[in-house]
Amino acid sequence: MIENQKTKYYIFWVITILFVLLYLLDRSHVKKRINDYELDIARIEKKLISNKVLVENINDSQNYFESIMDTIKSYNITGAQLMSEISRMRLIANELNVSISQIEVDPQNSFPEKFRINQQINTGLERQTLSLNLSGRFLDVGKFLENYENTNAPLKIQSCTISLDSLDPKGIIAQLHFIMYTGIKS
Repeated sequence: MIENQKTKYYIFWVITILFVLLYLLDRSHVKKRINDYELDIARIEKKLISNKVLVENINDSQNYFESIMDTIKSYNITGAQLMSEISRMRLIANELNVSISQIEVDPQNSFPEKFRINQQINTGLERQTLSLNLSGRFLDVGKFLENYENTNAPLKIQSCTISLDSLDPKGIIAQLHFIMYTGIKS
């Protein structure tokens, strides 16, 4: 009988130790799964944060594009407005003793090809250039440019090339190229 109780006692201890070992083994698997889930959650949170940054960048880009389009729309000019603008330039030039010559409007659309063709952007814009020459004294031509830029004109200077006037030793010739936008439907 004692032998039988000893056997039962040992079997009980072996079963208890096996349960404890199984419990510890299962616990380590559960902890590993919990750690894996926590890592997955951390990765997902990181992606969400990066996607939030991406969405914010997209929204910022869209707002920037819209502000640029609003700015360009404010530079929209019609043929009558262009003639009025040229008359205003002549008045400013006459006040400063500067002469304007070789006025030329290039009707060729100089807006970048990728924006003209891209169906997703479709701005409906056309960009033309107005070229003219100013001749006079250096300071007078500079004052003309300053006065014209301060008038908040719809024409913006794209480039200005200054060279000495061969006919006037104290004079210069400034070749101006303005850009103007047309074709905008408000």
